[in-house]
Amino acid sequence: MEWEISSATRTAILVTFIVYSIALLVVGFYSKRRMDKTALDKFVEEFYTGGRGMGALVIALMIAAGLCSAGTFLGGPGLGYSVGLAWVMVLFAQNFMNFYILGEIGKKVGIVARRINAQSYLDLFVYRYNHNKVVGLIGVVGIVVFLGSYVVAQFVGGARLFESMTGQPYWLGLTIFALVVLFYAAFGGIRGVSAAIVIQGLVMTAAVLALFIGGLRFLLPLESSVRSIAEMNPALVTPWTWAPRFQFSMWVVFGLVMIGLPHGAMGCLVYKDTKAMHRAIVIGTIFVVLWTFALVWMGHMTKAVFPNLAVPDHAIPALAMRVLPPWLAGITLAGVAGAIQSTIGAMVIVISSTLVKDAYQAYINPKADPAKLKKVTIWSTVAICIAIFLGALFPPPALEWIVVFAVGGLASAFFWPLILGLYWMKANEHGAAAGMAGGMATYIIGAGKYLPITFGMNAIMVSLVVSLALTVGVSLMTPKTPKGIILTWFGREYPKKVPA
Repeated sequence: MEWEISSATRTAILVTFIVYSIALLVVGFYSKRRMDKTALDKFVEEFYTGGRGMGALVIALMIAAGLCSAGTFLGGPGLGYSVGLAWVMVLFAQNFMNFYILGEIGKKVGIVARRINAQSYLDLFVYRYNHNKVVGLIGVVGIVVFLGSYVVAQFVGGARLFESMTGQPYWLGLTIFALVVLFYAAFGGIRGVSAAIVIQGLVMTAAVLALFIGGLRFLLPLESSVRSIAEMNPALVTPWTWAPRFQFSMWVVFGLVMIGLPHGAMGCLVYKDTKAMHRAIVIGTIFVVLWTFALVWMGHMTKAVFPNLAVPDHAIPALAMRVLPPWLAGITLAGVAGAIQSTIGAMVIVISSTLVKDAYQAYINPKADPAKLKKVTIWSTVAICIAIFLGALFPPPALEWIVVFAVGGLASAFFWPLILGLYWMKANEHGAAAGMAGGMATYIIGAGKYLPITFGMNAIMVSLVVSLALTVGVSLMTPKTPKGIILTWFGREYPKKVPA
């Protein structure tokens, strides 16, 4: 390791992390007590939507946590360290779309979710596309495979952070992460996750500010720090390092298609009222911009302090160790770990709702009674946490590229069916099924380097074109969506040019 951590610092970090984890377990305990008091016939709705009573701060942090992840706090700064300003440019596209997600798509999704009592992301799709079982099944597969991969990457990122900071084994950090998330997600549901997210979000914000201020003071004068980075590699201080086509495709992956991610929309299902949603737009955007830009810029500037890190993902931990006192570094890194945990919790709830609502209840046991659904809900969430834990025991080498794969797969499946479903009345279940299946298959082939034509871009560019062509083409050639669905989706007043 190119940077050393004293035993006193390791102890401070470990104690801070343990205290932090205990606090989250307490949150999970109180959330569990509340869930235990919930009537059987209301349990599933309360577990996944919290009775749709969340305020602005909770919604904002939920959506921010869904959009930010281990990739934001470790992999993103790592790319800022190794790639330079080219990655910073990607963030401009990402943060613009984050605002759009919160402001436009989020509001539309939230309104429709209330009209149809949607309790999962796929509930929206299945209703919009005429309760088509093929659409539901493809959606289940896409969320389980790609969002599951995403969650594995988060566990790996958190456990790696724990290992590098405390000197304790990787498996121990992974176990602690899994147990904490398991408790507040599996037994507290969305309320347990949301309470943990508020605590984690506020601690993370304080941690980022502390690191930014401490790092800024250490790097002054900035001109000399930037000059030293340029002397090492001029490409690191050039925003256009990548080939234009590839850079454009990365803007698409981390910008435009973010609105198609299931976990990003989770907060939109639980807002209390329109006023809360509007406030969440502003609050959420501030949090996301602060986290992403501050951390990636600090990761980039770490090159001036530690020019030869073997693992770029260690940029933020290394800088924290250098510029902050041990206790504050401990809080900072515990905040990063907590932010990763909050993202994991939100994603686990999405996967659980998919398996329970859109797989078990839709295909396996449609007549399941409330008591049975409660059991399945809890134990499926437990099983998801265990499966992800096992998947993370043998970590992948490149964390951020695993995230890229997962984001690309989710967007290939859901982006065009979501957008066209919201804005184009002629989109129907046949087109959605074709677009989801075709987009997902094309992306998997492209990501495996078996696609002959990608034009030097990320495979998602081809998969999005295929998904769009199939969704539009098949929709135009097949029967139209029933009138009642269009009415529900597009408003009370029936539009003039609407399919009969």
